[in-house]
Amino acid sequence: MARRMTPERRDKIAADAAGRYGAGESWQEIGADYGISSEYVRRLTIARHDITYRRWGRRPAADPQEVSRRREEGQTLAEIAAALDCSRQAVRTALETAGTRSATRYPRLSERRAPTSAELERISALYEACPAAPRSRPGAHDMRGPEGRAVAEACHNLVADGVPMQTLSTALGRAATWVHWLFGIHDLRPATRPTQSTARRTRGGMIRTCG
Repeated sequence: MARRMTPERRDKIAADAAGRYGAGESWQEIGADYGISSEYVRRLTIARHDITYRRWGRRPAADPQEVSRRREEGQTLAEIAAALDCSRQAVRTALETAGTRSATRYPRLSERRAPTSAELERISALYEACPAAPRSRPGAHDMRGPEGRAVAEACHNLVADGVPMQTLSTALGRAATWVHWLFGIHDLRPATRPTQSTARRTRGGMIRTCG
């Protein structure tokens, strides 16, 4: 190492590593981000945090932030598990770890629908009415003004009526996260609500084994 780390720096790395290891990353991946060895980052972390090691062969837990983002976009637990190559239980655990379950879990599976052609045409017309985006590719529009707000509110009404954000985004010919991004610009993302844990309450007594 080029120079000795300060105690504050070591504490910061350990805190970050504890969360990332718990979310499924390996010591090697974490250490690579900081330019230090996997063994060094492991020793820094276990000296400061109570770490439960993953068993050999155990599929890593899902990243809580990534799971929450995908859930907000309207993906099901099965879809998220397939995309992240983990179990549905790992997805549930990640949601519990995040501490909230997005209100955009609505619409419930039984209430979901696709947008109609008329609805898509209306939103497309509102989009075309937005001013051209400065210093952007031809045909792009500025979504941050009042015209963009009108597009966001029209999308918000459809999402509340049963159209998942990801479905709406792709139906409009946009990236899967476009509606989520648009809601963020205009502060229209639905508020989160507390979730009740479905995980087992008794996890004590697990034997720690290196992984």
